[in-house]
Amino acid sequence: MLGHLIGLLHDPNGTWDKLAKISNEEAKKMLLGFLILGILPALAFYIGTTKVGWTILGDEPVRITEASAIPLAVLFYLALMGGIAFIGWMLTWMSETYHSDIPAYKGVVFMCYASSPICLAGLAAAYPIWWLDIILATLACAYSVRLMYLGLHKTAGIPEDQGFLYASAAFGVALVYMVVVLTATVILWEYVATPVFTN
Repeated sequence: MLGHLIGLLHDPNGTWDKLAKISNEEAKKMLLGFLILGILPALAFYIGTTKVGWTILGDEPVRITEASAIPLAVLFYLALMGGIAFIGWMLTWMSETYHSDIPAYKGVVFMCYASSPICLAGLAAAYPIWWLDIILATLACAYSVRLMYLGLHKTAGIPEDQGFLYASAAFGVALVYMVVVLTATVILWEYVATPVFTN
């Protein structure tokens, strides 16, 4: 798994060619690794918000309590993994439209690899510098979208022009999911998992 992650950063086309040939059994085994990979940004968020804190215009660091950070980190992990699983399942649901047949777990594995830059960029949350984190998150999201467009037609075994439409549909689903998560975040922060500041 680690070799493929590194490959996607320096040779995405060649790595997608290799990933397109993996067996269904190999794809199932890869899912566990991604469940662990998704923990890294949530753990970094927990450390950054409770131990390090963030500053605005050189003021004292702002932190939240450990008790309030735990449910936020868990919800962050569930939102990230839920998004990957949902979009992967939608790839399976839409596959017939694009004359393909992607099993659900293979769609999820594809989305895990495509969104791995987001998980890796999430490590920066361990030392929160707001402007740097925004830049890294933007670059990671842009590269993840690029990986989707480069790899979906290879994974689905369809022509590149159909793959472009297929990836565009998946990107649309991802945008809708993001809006739902942002709305849920506002509601949950208000009524369920309100952050409690230490100062």
